[in-house]
Amino acid sequence: MKNYNVEPIKGLLTNVKNALIVVPTLSIDGISSALAFAVALKKNNINAQVYCPQKTDNNYSKLNGLELLTDSFSFNDLTVTLEYPLDQIENVSYNDNGGKLNLVVKTKPGSPKVENELISINNQSASIDVCFMLGDEAGLGPNTPIIGRYNWVHISPVSVTKPWAKASLIDPDAPFSEIFTFLIPMLGYKLDIDSGRNLLIGLRVATQSFSVNVSPETFDAGAICLKATQPDESNPALSGSQNYATPPQPTQPVQPTQPSAPTQTV
Repeated sequence: MKNYNVEPIKGLLTNVKNALIVVPTLSIDGISSALAFAVALKKNNINAQVYCPQKTDNNYSKLNGLELLTDSFSFNDLTVTLEYPLDQIENVSYNDNGGKLNLVVKTKPGSPKVENELISINNQSASIDVCFMLGDEAGLGPNTPIIGRYNWVHISPVSVTKPWAKASLIDPDAPFSEIFTFLIPMLGYKLDIDSGRNLLIGLRVATQSFSVNVSPETFDAGAICLKATQPDESNPALSGSQNYATPPQPTQPVQPTQPSAPTQTV
């Protein structure tokens, strides 16, 4: 079993509402680990999303939480939302007023006034409280400058120091799936069926079914994930066991009493 120093990471996760997990280079090991972590965070009321700049294919179709994965995360886009009936809007335009951008929403004659409380502005990246980088940021290409924002946790199997990281977890030569198998419970989150299955898939691929680049801890991680994927035996609905009442035992038939022989009178 491994024992990481997770206190700096725990500190960054305190009171967090939104987290982003970044996988710069596409791999089943990286994506399965990121999704396992995102699923664990979501089940603890933390909004989590996984970003990888490359698209996945059918090799990733068995992973849980794919709805949390995106290849087009917007770090700079600004969205203005108007909670107003579309059929009451005549047109939308913009103009340049002294170097300032004006968005103009023209409503139809007789339509109600657009009140300020109907307008909301959302910068998707502005709501991120903490980010996790799985590996080297160079794989992000044009989006590499994002490391200058937010609070970052760097997780890597390569011994390298990242000055932009507020916290780091380095485990030389261990696949991400092995690292997260131990990390998730250490952070106080449950490794359940969904996250355990993802990590088990990642471990099998990263180690070629536990035949290369393995250590005793790798097999420990495999056992932990395998146990997590088993149904809860205490829950009949999950374990498949049935709780039937013990049927009454059949009563034995009563043998008829043989009449006694008559008494002979001498």
